Amino acid sequence: MKKFLEKQVVFNVTLRVFVFFAQRRGFSHLTQWATTQAAKLNLALNRPKSSTEVEKLAQTWQDLMPPDGQAYFPIKEVNADTAFTEIHLACPLRGTGNVHACYKLMNYDRELTRKAGGELSVRESQSNSRKNYCRLAIRPLGSDTSDLVAAHEQRDV
Repeated sequence: MKKFLEKQVVFNVTLRVFVFFAQRRGFSHLTQWATTQAAKLNLALNRPKSSTEVEKLAQTWQDLMPPDGQAYFPIKEVNADTAFTEIHLACPLRGTGNVHACYKLMNYDRELTRKAGGELSVRESQSNSRKNYCRLAIRPLGSDTSDLVAAHEQRDV
């Protein structure tokens, strides 16, 4: 139980630091670099297997999340080409309307998914959706994603 709590504290502190920088325009490159480095560390520690199967990609993404992945990072639906997942953490960006900070912050998840063989898109963000979760879509690398309009690219949310 102690290790679980320690991991949660590290995750939450790291998230808050990344959010601080993601919300500031002058720190876009630092946010990109920091989230990429954090993803590389996660990948080095967990060594996920690459896949082209949608369900396996979603499961790998979930496995790379904090230890309570099943509860806070559920896989909601899987069809032939897309897995839909959610993030049910209380994001510090919730209600801010700052979908661009969300996009910068989610570089971490995109990097994890990319290295596992997939592409991740944030469909709905807590930052502007008035929901207490984010909704993501995962597809294999190289798949057509033209129908997946990311939250930071949507005009009317």
